[in-house]
Amino acid sequence: MRCVDRHTLPTRLWSVLFLVFCRLRHAFSYDIDTARRTATAIKIGLGSHDLEKSDIIRIALQRRHVEKYMSFKVSKYRRVIQAFFFLLFLVLLGITAKQINLPFPTELFLVADPLIALASLISGVPFSYEILFSLVTVAITLLFGRVFCGYACPMGAFLDLFSPLSKVLKIKRGSFQRLKTLPVIMLAIVLITSAFGVNVLMILDPVAMITRTTAVTVFPGIDYVLSTIAERLYVSGSLAAFVDKTVWKLSGILVYGGQRIFLSAQWIIILFAFVVSLNTLGSRFWCRYLCPLGGLLGLIGRMPLYRRKVVAESCTSCLKCAKGCAMEAVTDNGASTDAASCVLCLKCRDNCPQEAISVDLKPELSSQMPSRRTAIATVGATMAAAYVVPLNKWPEPDQLTLIRPPGALDESAFLDKCVRCGACLKACPTNVLQPALLQYGVGAIWTPYLDFNVSICDWSCNACGKVCPTGAIAHLALKAKQKSVIGIAEIDRGRCIPWLAGHGCGVCIELCPLPDKAIIVEERPTNYGKIAELPVVVKEKCIGCGVCEKKCPIPRRKAIKVFPPQFEGGQDLFYTLDNREPVG
Repeated sequence: MRCVDRHTLPTRLWSVLFLVFCRLRHAFSYDIDTARRTATAIKIGLGSHDLEKSDIIRIALQRRHVEKYMSFKVSKYRRVIQAFFFLLFLVLLGITAKQINLPFPTELFLVADPLIALASLISGVPFSYEILFSLVTVAITLLFGRVFCGYACPMGAFLDLFSPLSKVLKIKRGSFQRLKTLPVIMLAIVLITSAFGVNVLMILDPVAMITRTTAVTVFPGIDYVLSTIAERLYVSGSLAAFVDKTVWKLSGILVYGGQRIFLSAQWIIILFAFVVSLNTLGSRFWCRYLCPLGGLLGLIGRMPLYRRKVVAESCTSCLKCAKGCAMEAVTDNGASTDAASCVLCLKCRDNCPQEAISVDLKPELSSQMPSRRTAIATVGATMAAAYVVPLNKWPEPDQLTLIRPPGALDESAFLDKCVRCGACLKACPTNVLQPALLQYGVGAIWTPYLDFNVSICDWSCNACGKVCPTGAIAHLALKAKQKSVIGIAEIDRGRCIPWLAGHGCGVCIELCPLPDKAIIVEERPTNYGKIAELPVVVKEKCIGCGVCEKKCPIPRRKAIKVFPPQFEGGQDLFYTLDNREPVG
C-alpha cells in the first residue's frame, strides 16, 4: 500500500471536499469562474499547506472531468423525479387502509400541502406534527421557488403528460399574460371563504383534486381489471392457490370484496377533465393562471434564495429560453425571471445555445401582484358573498339521511375543516363512504357520508379517521370507534315481514355485529293484533353501523333504516322520509 504523506493529506482532503461541494453546488448548473473563485478561497483557508497555481488549474480540470462523467443536470432527470413522486403518491394512496409503519404518514402529499395546512389553521384546526411537513414545503419554496410544482406535485406531473394538447389550438404565447395575478386572487377567495366557514372551494386544491379523482376512478378501475383476471385464472385449478395468495396480499390496496362504486364520481371526473382540457389553451394553463396552491407558493417564493441567473455578457436575446418555458416565467427578453411562476424546470438552460443560464444565489423580488383596487374588490366581494350567501343551507340539506363517518366533528365544524380530498373514500374498505353532491347543500359537496344502500360500516375498522389530514374525522382508537354512535336504526312496521305476518325473516337480528345485540326479539302485537315474537331495536345499544339496513331483504326502501342520532320520531320518520322532495 502506498503511504500518504501526512503533510499532503489536508491538501488532498480539501480537494475531495471541494469536488463534493462542486457536485452539490453545481447540480443545477456549472460555472467555471465560480469554481476557480472557490478554489482560490480554499487556497486562502489552507494556511501552511497552500495550493500552487497549477493545483488550482488541476482542481478545476478535475471539476470539469467530474462534471462530464459523474454529475448530472437536474433538468434531464426532471421527468424521472416527477415519475418517482407520482408513483410514491399512488403507492401511499393505495396503502392508506393498511396498518403499515412508515416514518411519515400515508397522506404525505396532503399534509405537505401548505394550502391545506393554512386553510386548516384558519378553520381552527390545532397545530399538529403533520403540519410540519407543509413547513418543509414552505422552506424549500423559500430556497428554490416553486420547485414543488415542477418536481413533486402529482397534479403538475399529470398535466405535463397532456402538454401536447397545447398544440391543438396553437394559441400565441403571452395571450393570457393579464391573468398572471389570477392565482393570487383565487388564493384569497379560498382563504377568505374558509375563514367564514365555507370550505367548499378547497375542491380546487390540486393535491386534494387528484387524490379525490384517483380514489373514485383509478383504484376502482384497477380493482375491476384485477378482479376479472383473478376470476378467470381461478378457474384453472393449478393457479387457484396462487390467485388466493395474491388477492389476499392485495386486499384493501388494489383488490376489494366487491366492485367499488361512487355515486357522484362523474362530476368529480368532469371537473378533473376540465382542468386537463385547459392545456389546449397552453401548457400547464391551470398551474399558471388558476391554481390556488400555485398562488400561495408563488407568494412564498417571490424572492427565492436560488433562482435562474443569466450572464448578460453572454446572452444574445435569442429568446429560445422564453419559447421553451411552459410557465412563461422568462421575461425582459430572457434576462429576467418571474420567480412566482418559475418552477425551476431548467429547460431554458438546456435550450440556451450560449450556456448563459444557470441557477445561483440571486435573492431578488420580481413578480406581478394584483393592483390595490383589484385586491380590495376581491376581498370585499368575497367577504360579502361568504357572509350573505348561505351555501351550507342551499339547497335545503336532507338532514334525515345524513350519516357522517365515525369520529366526524359536528356538522358545522366538519364542513369547515373537510378539504374534500377523498382520502377517506379510498381508505374505506367497504365502499360505504360516498362523496355527497347537492343533497346536503352546496357547502357539503363531495364531503363523505355513509350510504347503507351501497355497503356497511365495518365494526372492526377505523381507517377513515387515520387518513384524514385535517382532523375533520377524528382518529378514534378501535374500541372507541366501536362505541361511537353515528346513527340509530328504526324498523318500519309497515314494511317489516314479521310485523306484518307475525313470523319469518329475522335477518337483522342474526347479522347485528354487536356482541350485545342491538336488535332483539320481544313478544308484541303485530299490526293486526296477533301476539308474536318481533324484532325490536334497543336504541341505547345501537351505533348505526348499517348492517341491518344493507342486509334487509325488502327491495327498494328497506324495512329498517338508520337515521341520524338527533332524530327521535319513531314511525313518523318513515312518513317524512317517503314524502320529502328529493334533492341532488
